[in-house]
Amino acid sequence: MSIDHDLSLAGPAGLAGREPDAGLVAELDGIDPTVLTGEDLAAYVRARWRVHNRAEAQLLAGLRELGTAQDGHTGRLASSDEFSGDEVAAVLGCSRTAASARLDLADDLAVRLPALGRALWDGRLDEPKVRAISELTRDLADDHARLAVAVVLPEAAGLAVMALRERVAEVVLDIDPDWAERRRRRAESRGRVDLTMNPSGTATLAVVDAPAAEGIASMSRIEALAAVVRGLGVLTPITLLRRQVGTRLLDGSTAGMTDAEVAELLAAEYHADITPPDPDDGDDDPDDRGPDGEPDEGGPDDGGPDDRGPDDDGPSDDGPSDDGPGDDGPSDDGPSDGGPADGPDDPHDGHGPHGAADEPAPHAEQSVLDLLDVPLPTAEPEARDARLRHGTVEVRLRLSTALGLDQHPGTVPGYGAVSAIVARDLIAARHHGEWRVVLVDPGGHLHHVLLARRRPERPPSPRGRHRTRGRAPGATRTGAIVELQVPTTLLAALDPADHPAWAALLAELQQRLTDLVASGTLGRPPDADAGPDQWTRRRAGAETERWIRARDRACVAPWCRSRAHRAEIDHTREHASGGPSLSWNLGTWCSHDHRAKHLAGWTVRQPLPGWFVIRTRAGITHTTSPPQILRPLPGPRPAPGPRPLPDDGRPDTRPGDDDPDEPGWREKFAAAFAAKFGTRRTAAAAPPAPPFDPDDPPPF
Repeated sequence: MSIDHDLSLAGPAGLAGREPDAGLVAELDGIDPTVLTGEDLAAYVRARWRVHNRAEAQLLAGLRELGTAQDGHTGRLASSDEFSGDEVAAVLGCSRTAASARLDLADDLAVRLPALGRALWDGRLDEPKVRAISELTRDLADDHARLAVAVVLPEAAGLAVMALRERVAEVVLDIDPDWAERRRRRAESRGRVDLTMNPSGTATLAVVDAPAAEGIASMSRIEALAAVVRGLGVLTPITLLRRQVGTRLLDGSTAGMTDAEVAELLAAEYHADITPPDPDDGDDDPDDRGPDGEPDEGGPDDGGPDDRGPDDDGPSDDGPSDDGPGDDGPSDDGPSDGGPADGPDDPHDGHGPHGAADEPAPHAEQSVLDLLDVPLPTAEPEARDARLRHGTVEVRLRLSTALGLDQHPGTVPGYGAVSAIVARDLIAARHHGEWRVVLVDPGGHLHHVLLARRRPERPPSPRGRHRTRGRAPGATRTGAIVELQVPTTLLAALDPADHPAWAALLAELQQRLTDLVASGTLGRPPDADAGPDQWTRRRAGAETERWIRARDRACVAPWCRSRAHRAEIDHTREHASGGPSLSWNLGTWCSHDHRAKHLAGWTVRQPLPGWFVIRTRAGITHTTSPPQILRPLPGPRPAPGPRPLPDDGRPDTRPGDDDPDEPGWREKFAAAFAAKFGTRRTAAAAPPAPPFDPDDPPPF
């Protein structure tokens, strides 16, 4: 999402666009901000911000000079060394580690990334953004790092730091996919579990350098199980509840129990506690159960004028649970959405053979457990409980990448960019989820949304440690959304025969594209021809909600990156004031910004679908435009030979020593062992494994 500030009123002295030099500083010193309001005050703050950035650039330049200075003359060392941090630490009164970090940034901006240094000097970027770009390109060769900076620099000023980090990571993965894959595999081979003590007396247990797919799946399971526990009347703050679930799954106290039994146990312990935890999570806002800018997992009714609550107050707004029969009415893609034509049976999901069994269970089915001896809740659960998301993982990937035509990275909202290899593994493990195909126009923006009924053939499951297992019996089912992005023209040009595993899905999509063109509905929202009855309905249909989430991508509030599939669908013009439940009057809002919209004095307009004009209580106007779905990427820039991996301070293993992916490594190890220690008795050969049958129960 890009953000444009209204600079037509640039302040009392035309501050916008001024060079952040001594002249601007003198002018700002003569302005009293206490007498400014609205856009004048915003212009003053932006000018101060540019001056501050220039000062930060000057400080970094000074630190670099200090770190390389020599007594008695103005000559400098060629570069900073291990003792440069001592000079800076002594002058600033900080630790040598902190001083060295600032020196590293100063050197990077001066030598390797001068364009980034100029952006800080000009006041266009602040130090957190500059540092984020520097850190994420540190492992790259100099030419690749400069290319990444050139790609992201034009859009960096309009992105929040986390959004900028996601964008840089996406570009880095795209520049040299082979190098990125080697770096990932090396990091995974050095994974570990760390336990550290915090100053508060608590502990931090961290799984470091875990494979992305395993980390994402683990967090999804924790979120899903915590949501089930919350549905049993447990009012513990959701972040704390997730921590409790995660540690109980690991500490052995729930060994051998199903997820349903774990949920019952945690609920029983909660209700047996005479003094349950304070549901306030300690945030500034007692009603906000998540960090600012993030969805608070379904906040309380916002109390605003829009019917005294968020618009999407049902549990089925979470994507995968939306496609039940009849959910969309006659305008939906048809009764086969989520029905028997949904694709081949998922052998890993532990469900029935076809169709509806592959759909995620409705919220009510996930949350209702048979509690035999659990005390009844002492208080009515909060209204927001129904809106908790059940560990839904969304994977966004270009269709061309899924087909193997390129190596562009994918994205997991809320996590970040993942390599093409990881993204393909993620979608292959989520055949049971909702598959959305988002058609884009030549500019990369939303053109149409299709809900895929078929699935590609599942690739054969590899044997051994890399094999992806399905959901174990009794495990909580997690939601899944797969978004395949493709230019409309490319979809029409693909030949299904060239992609046998995807042929059925491609043929379906091309036939539906032909039907859309013939009917004249291509590019039109699903509610374009809605009648008066839809104007009076409080909620849009599931097909319209999918369209809105694909269009907005994230919360539409400025600087917010909360993922769209967790956001609430809210009316721009309140439904209570006659606002229709149509796509041009709806948008995605995280719970915090939804509340701000109603309670903080914001006024919101949507002059065009997906364009939001937000005037805050300070009288400052922000305009957000629909983000690109397919953002430009630089494409691979391979070197003549493999580029070396960055030095991480640990010796690299010699190829063949213990690489389980090298063919014949076991035989080589056995031969080396026998040569050193002599022969040993070997066990009888194991019988051959039976052929893989997708209908086998786990563990297959």
